[in-house]
Amino acid sequence: MAWEEIAGQQRVKNILQRAIKENRVANSYCFWGNDGVGKEAVAIEFAKTLNCLSPINNNGTLSACGKCDSCKQFVHFQHPNLIFIHSLPAGKATDSKSDSSFSKLSDEQIEEIQTQFRLKAQDYYHKIAISNANQIKIGSIRELKKNLSMSAMQEGRRVIIVLRADELTKESANSFLKTLEEPSEGVTIILITARQDQILPTILSRCQQIHFQPLAQPELEQLLIAKHNITDADAKLFACFAQGSYQSALEFLNEDVKKLRKDSVELLRATLKKNVFRFDLMSSIDKILNNKDKKKYIAVLLHILVWLRDASTISLTGNISHIVNIDQKDDLESFAKKFGKKDLSLAISLFEKAIVQVNKNVQNQLIFLNLFLKLREILLI
Repeated sequence: MAWEEIAGQQRVKNILQRAIKENRVANSYCFWGNDGVGKEAVAIEFAKTLNCLSPINNNGTLSACGKCDSCKQFVHFQHPNLIFIHSLPAGKATDSKSDSSFSKLSDEQIEEIQTQFRLKAQDYYHKIAISNANQIKIGSIRELKKNLSMSAMQEGRRVIIVLRADELTKESANSFLKTLEEPSEGVTIILITARQDQILPTILSRCQQIHFQPLAQPELEQLLIAKHNITDADAKLFACFAQGSYQSALEFLNEDVKKLRKDSVELLRATLKKNVFRFDLMSSIDKILNNKDKKKYIAVLLHILVWLRDASTISLTGNISHIVNIDQKDDLESFAKKFGKKDLSLAISLFEKAIVQVNKNVQNQLIFLNLFLKLREILLI
């Protein structure tokens, strides 16, 4: 993957490109922002460029050549100057501090980790998912310190990428702090996190912090089309639901969208019944909440939110060229004709707030019931 293949994040790219050109690469960075916006992809490409033996200047952007020995080693993450620190599952009990973290793992656990990193090497946007791994333990930090105390095995700059740095345990974080306080020459440490507030302030204070914004919808659409060969209409739909996160878009891509739409329509119809509606509304809400899947709750709310935005667009402009649910334009035009004079902007605002509340694990049944009763008031009263 080259710099131009990384979606969006032009401000971040400019910061890092300037650091490379001016030979002012920091000893430590914290890349923070929502999951799925390209933090890891940028970190890996940054490391690759720093180690390239013959970097190419393409209209002011320095890129790895992809052909030198260093770049070839990066293809499979086999470059000795690239080190990943990440959470590991619990392994076999041992009393020896000298044992490596991997020596405590079973063959199956090691194979799973290797598989995840093979997938990551093929696609920098791949989300590393290792079973029962949710802590970066002290053993991994001890091994890193030992590695950094030795001379580099190869020319270039050693880059340590700490995935989900917020998963450092208290013990490992305190040990890691000492590494940051005494930076090694020719070494850059990059912390990656979506939960910056979970990292010790003393660690953050020693890092140059770089915020990654959510991807703009057109950028996300192009990324989905390029990687998954889907139609423009589907890319527009999934990008709209994903709210700037490529990983969220993939989750919707793997969902049964037809079923989600059906559940959403049933819920909307139950809400807008003229007379006896409460039983049908509660039944529709219970049907959705019985899944016990927060992502699906949010998906249903997003479906209706996007529907309301589309209806508002049609009502205000009479134009369907910018709506997301283009395959449902007839139903949307009918809805807009019937409810277009109602306060759709208020309804949209209520759905946006409800999605935030669901993300915070507030009582979901109460959120849904209050939301759709208010929607009924807006549209029917």
